[in-house]
Amino acid sequence: MTIEEALQAVVNEATGGDAAYAKTYANAGLTIGGSKNTVVLQVGNAIGIAHEKTGKTMVGEELRVQILYVLSNLGNWRGERAREVKSVLKKVIK
Repeated sequence: MTIEEALQAVVNEATGGDAAYAKTYANAGLTIGGSKNTVVLQVGNAIGIAHEKTGKTMVGEELRVQILYVLSNLGNWRGERAREVKSVLKKVIK
C-alpha cells in the first residue's frame, strides 16, 4: 500500500471518535492546491507527495507533521484495515 492509498483509505473508511479530523488532514495531504492528481515521490530516504497540476509538493518535515495529525486522530479506528493503514503511515514518520 502506498502513502496515497493509505491517505485515501483514511478519507473513505476511517470511523470512530476523531475520524472526521483525520479525514480532513488526510484529504488536505491529497489535495494540495486543489489537485487530486497526486504522485508519491521517493528519492533516497525522502518521501513526498507531488501534485501534477499545481506543481506543489509536500515532503520531509511538512509531510511528517501532516501524517502525525492524521495518526493522532485515528486512535478509535479499529480492525485489520485500520492496522494496515496506520502501519503504512507510521513508516512515513520514522
